[in-house]
Amino acid sequence: MATPNRWRKLLPGLLLAIFSILFTVLLLELGVRLLHLAPPAEGTGWFWQIPDSQTGWSLLPGARGHWFNPQMEYDVDVAINSDGLRDVQRETLAKPDGVFRILLLGDSYVEGLRVPLEQTFGKVLEQQLNASAPAGQRFEVIPAGVSGWGTDQELLWLREHGAAYQPDLVLLAFFPGNDFQNNSEALEVENMGSIQKPFFHLDTGQLTLSYSPFDPATVPQPVQPQTSSGDAANAPAGLSPLAGWLKQHSALYRFVGPALATGAPDFARGLANRGLLERSLVRADAPADSIPVAYGIYRDPLSDDWTNSVTLTGALVAEMHSEAEALDAPLAAVILTAPEQVYPDRWQKRLDDNPAMSAYTWDLEQPNRLAADLLQAAGVPYLDLLPTFREEADAGASLHLRHDGHWTAAGERLAGETTADWLDEQGLIAAR
Repeated sequence: MATPNRWRKLLPGLLLAIFSILFTVLLLELGVRLLHLAPPAEGTGWFWQIPDSQTGWSLLPGARGHWFNPQMEYDVDVAINSDGLRDVQRETLAKPDGVFRILLLGDSYVEGLRVPLEQTFGKVLEQQLNASAPAGQRFEVIPAGVSGWGTDQELLWLREHGAAYQPDLVLLAFFPGNDFQNNSEALEVENMGSIQKPFFHLDTGQLTLSYSPFDPATVPQPVQPQTSSGDAANAPAGLSPLAGWLKQHSALYRFVGPALATGAPDFARGLANRGLLERSLVRADAPADSIPVAYGIYRDPLSDDWTNSVTLTGALVAEMHSEAEALDAPLAAVILTAPEQVYPDRWQKRLDDNPAMSAYTWDLEQPNRLAADLLQAAGVPYLDLLPTFREEADAGASLHLRHDGHWTAAGERLAGETTADWLDEQGLIAAR
């Protein structure tokens, strides 16, 4: 047992150590704040989306806000124009003389919330086309993209709004990583746990539309979803009072949490289970036989639900082709990329995180082949970006965000430049 004299000798050193630790923490806190390394205390939510009886959800006209992720891979001001698109504000939708207008349909890749508007795929495409446009001609690219949309919702939007834009070309940005899934009621309910939009079905070869106009009160009740985070019932506890206070007041805490979740996931999961870290930052323990629904598109052979979704998607593309023709505009398509297709280490991580996947055969090029086949069958010219993205990635380019998965600014630029060259080579942007 320490004597009073011994405590008097130890106390200065102990106080110095405590002061040094506190001073270091304060310096780190100040540094994180000055360098803007941590996300704000409160997330923004999906401030730019609203329920929509036609498509399930759409963009809120006039919405403005800030969009970021916990890892601060992006930090972007977002504005939705009065027409409900993430695009520049237009006084009128009437097409000016001398303008060749491209209507770009897609999901979050077209919406492009991870970069400023001028750096998005659609706007890079517009810039590239205008840089080499002949005298008297100008190009406009209208980005009609909404996070989570499938080909079905894009078709519904085209039917309702396409004519107002007087497009000279309809360009479908097809993301095989989830568009096949988004189009399938069975797969979407398995993934999301409920019906959240209208769905097309094939009835003796004909497309029929269900749950339209969409009203959540008239569709089946939610069920427990299978998600990439595992069983929601086993999710860790909420934040403790101390952690809640730190989240509100400490940028250092908000910076360290995502870093731990990435660099030491098991340790981070333990903290989350004790209420010391936000549950949204960690991947919950999934059942041993769990495989995220979205990866089913890579499985060889496909399950029946996935095979049916491919057939349905082919019918949707054919119908979109007909709708474009009715607008006197050809339909072309760009097949997009997923990060696990471009970077082998990211696919390996998915295999490591989901041991049950080792029992099956996987083909990372299969989604793009399926998309190419159905586009060709519908008579739609297409560009597959995967070979170009792989070539650039092999040379060291960072094209997909590591945590979020969407394109980086470099990926957006590569997609826009490659698409501009391809449209020119195919003669799809000749003056009309």
